[in-house]
Amino acid sequence: METKTISAEDVGIGVDLSPPLSPLTFSLYDSFLSSHCSSCFSLLPPTPPHSLYCSAACSLVDDSPTVSPPDLSPILSTSDIRAALRLLNSISSSSAAASLPHRFGGLLTNHRRLMADSSFSVAIRRAASFISAVLRSDRGNTVLEEAAICAVLTNAVEVQDRAGVAIGIAVYGSRFSWINHSCSPNACYRFVISPPPHSTTTSSFQETLPRITNTDKEHFSSNYEGTVRYGPKVIVRSIKRIKSGEEITVSYIDLLQPTGLRQSDLWSKYRFICNCGRCAASPPAYVDSILEGVVALDHDELTTVGHHDGAATVGKMTSHINKAIDDFLSDDIDPATCCEKIEGVLHHGILDSSSLRLHPSHHAALHAYITLASAYRIRSIDSETDDFGRAFEMSRIGAAYSLFLAGVSHHLVSAELSFAISAANFWTRAGESLLELASKFLMESSGEYDDDDVKCSKCLMLVENHGEIKENFNQILKCAVTDSDSSQVTWSFLIRGCPYLQNFKSSIDFSFTGNHCKREESKSVDQRVSILLLSFHCLLYADLLTDLCYGRKSHSVS
Repeated sequence: METKTISAEDVGIGVDLSPPLSPLTFSLYDSFLSSHCSSCFSLLPPTPPHSLYCSAACSLVDDSPTVSPPDLSPILSTSDIRAALRLLNSISSSSAAASLPHRFGGLLTNHRRLMADSSFSVAIRRAASFISAVLRSDRGNTVLEEAAICAVLTNAVEVQDRAGVAIGIAVYGSRFSWINHSCSPNACYRFVISPPPHSTTTSSFQETLPRITNTDKEHFSSNYEGTVRYGPKVIVRSIKRIKSGEEITVSYIDLLQPTGLRQSDLWSKYRFICNCGRCAASPPAYVDSILEGVVALDHDELTTVGHHDGAATVGKMTSHINKAIDDFLSDDIDPATCCEKIEGVLHHGILDSSSLRLHPSHHAALHAYITLASAYRIRSIDSETDDFGRAFEMSRIGAAYSLFLAGVSHHLVSAELSFAISAANFWTRAGESLLELASKFLMESSGEYDDDDVKCSKCLMLVENHGEIKENFNQILKCAVTDSDSSQVTWSFLIRGCPYLQNFKSSIDFSFTGNHCKREESKSVDQRVSILLLSFHCLLYADLLTDLCYGRKSHSVS
């Protein structure tokens, strides 16, 4: 019988469901071992002497063996091995051995499925032998070490720092690890990273009101904390309304993918097929239809790939975009070539089908916008020293793609609130890129502006009064994009010289007709103030999303 983590009471949107939970084990990724503390994951001081720890306190509390595991397999990273070693060091062999190899210290190991796959089993056995040698085990077998590795592979989550960068992994007890996956989850989680002596946790949780329980009372831990009292802590938070007795779910993967890619991702990482409502929906859920949708320009309508004769054509477009992104990330092509290749596919399609285009919300298009915004920003930075005018133009187009991506994410969040985490990042980046553009504007322009010109008291008051979340989202967009006299002029200014984005009437209007939108730059608008005001609204929207996912006092809200 499958266990389910359920809510012990009715819970609203944006409520912490758990206190800060300490990990059972954790490990930094190799690339962050020299920059972050191996005990608390905080940044190390920039000055020598270099150490694994940020303080004496961190070095004292971490009693795990210091080793450099060999790179045994692409499937099994060195951080996985270090985490398994720390797990064995933190849990007594006698308590772990009682239910081996299917459970390890209360954790499900997925041992049978992982060891049945030769690509996993070979790497797991080699890593288990290495750990056994480090611990100088004399048991005569490596079942315990195999179970620890499988427990890490099955239960570890990526730990993100304040900037959202994945810096390592951590495994938590049953209060967290037993929460099942859903592609339409009603909860998310955030990390608290701070040194032990100064550990401050941000949570609205009241310990007198336990909000998480489980259908398997026998094995479900009654202790909220992990066996170690240091390392990155995790807090579970609701992103939808949850009724008492309703299952609590989180996402294990990137949700901005169509069903087929999500299922493939889950199987390769966790060896299970998701049967949540979104995956089982027939016909596909609306968000999945647009994440793999195309637009037939001669009909001006959305067509789903799965029901369209041009599926092969769309596959070619997706492949072209993905190759350009991969080449850019691996430095095989320069930013300018990357932009040319990706924009060519987005705007012109491919030769054998001039009438088909990817839907603006197609999963490949989303990755294209992210890459284009980054590539144009790099081109802007590269041009700053010798051609400020070109640097400004590259910054302007990069900001346009960031803003368009944010607008697409609003469309997705309106249909599925669990996209809020991704959308918060997109809106933050849009606000920051517009702020960078405004700073360049001020460098080449003269004149002053009033601070009140770049703030919106109405939207500020709306947020401070904690109104209905979706109403607040819509009001901010209405103020910034729909009702503003300067919004269309500003959008036309941002997309100047960008044929693909000129197909769209605004950053949130995705009517794709293949015709350039009407230019309205003739109106008199102070673009400096207009862009700053737009940046303000983007960051305010991002703060709303961040508050929903992480709490108002989270480090992400600034």
